[in-house]
Amino acid sequence: MTSFTFVLLAFLLAFAQPARAQKAVFLPDSLRIYDLNDTASRWCWQRSAQTDDLVFFWEKGFGDDLAHAPQLDGHDMRVDLPNLKSRVQHFYRYFRDTLRFTLPGSKADRYKMMVMLHYSLEGTAYGGTYDNFIGALWVAPNRIQDRKLNCLAHELGHSFQLQIPADSVGDAWGGSGFYEMASQWMLWQVNPDWIKDEYYHFEAFRNLTHKAFLHLDNIYHSPYVLEYWAELRGLPSIGELFRQGRKDEDPVLTYQRLYGLSQQQFCMEMAQCYQRLLNFDFTHARKETRPYACTFSTPVEASAPKGWYAPAPGMLPEDYGFNAIRLDTERCKRKVSATLRGQGLVSGFVAVDTDGKSYYGTLVTDGKPKMALPKDKQLKALYLLVTGAPAAHTKLDYRHPENNASYPYTFKLSGAEILNPRD
Repeated sequence: MTSFTFVLLAFLLAFAQPARAQKAVFLPDSLRIYDLNDTASRWCWQRSAQTDDLVFFWEKGFGDDLAHAPQLDGHDMRVDLPNLKSRVQHFYRYFRDTLRFTLPGSKADRYKMMVMLHYSLEGTAYGGTYDNFIGALWVAPNRIQDRKLNCLAHELGHSFQLQIPADSVGDAWGGSGFYEMASQWMLWQVNPDWIKDEYYHFEAFRNLTHKAFLHLDNIYHSPYVLEYWAELRGLPSIGELFRQGRKDEDPVLTYQRLYGLSQQQFCMEMAQCYQRLLNFDFTHARKETRPYACTFSTPVEASAPKGWYAPAPGMLPEDYGFNAIRLDTERCKRKVSATLRGQGLVSGFVAVDTDGKSYYGTLVTDGKPKMALPKDKQLKALYLLVTGAPAAHTKLDYRHPENNASYPYTFKLSGAEILNPRD
């Protein structure tokens, strides 16, 4: 084959590859009232920019150049447009191509999602859709001063979530606090340092691990169950969960139906998730989560009779919530066990050596967990994990969270002692 023929074939093959069609910009009803060709309008084409998948509009108050936007009441209103375009485009492609929150045939294949910048000091950002048609988000400069743009990763997550009902490919439960938990997970996927950047969420969660899964107190703090599910079922499984979600279900019921799990199997899977969470034993963000591994500790106090303990007041596990009871690694024997008195509980041990390797005891429902600790290994941490495991799933009553079920118990240990128990 001559070099000319080879070059010609390569040229023809390049042009034979399928290419994405240029996407259009959707004009929602609320923008049609403006003359977008008039720079005196609130919104106009001159104050806009585009990427392959997104269109950005900014309000008149910014002026034509976001890098030189005038102050508002003494506050800096400048925006780094190149970074904004680059970061949000990166989020978009990850959510579409890796997490697969949209599938071929979506309206987002034909129209660009929209980013609307408000010349305002309003601190709230929103993600959703325009006219239940195409994903969009609305934000002011004070929420996008960090170069990572964590806020926009979260809000664009909502845009993708709500693109599902906009595309008529699923109900996504008709709305749920799970949306916030999922957006935090989507943010964590594109920023492995999310826990460090928003440490207050993790700090709060460590004091709220006993709360029910999907409790509103934790929806911003705790994307960790979703990470376990994604590693167990595949990254696209979270988007598929949204597509499968029915209005008469919650995410737990959808997950159980989708993967054919009984209630007991689901309870065991949640406990397995929490065993891994104690050491952040996930593939994702392994390096970034080392500072937070083995930092959980549910306070316990002495109970009657002597030698028995109970969770501190207010720390009883609710549905699929957990207690992580820290044990003294310097005073444990080769074999450890516990006896629990209570109903609706899954329990088991977790050990972590000084190299960061996790060891998992068998999870049990009979209140008698036990574990043989690894030989010739110095332990960094040892836990008794106790998870609330309802016999039947009940959707949370968000109007009356005080009515959430909880699971009281007492326990005693053999071969181990509590680390710093309360008197």
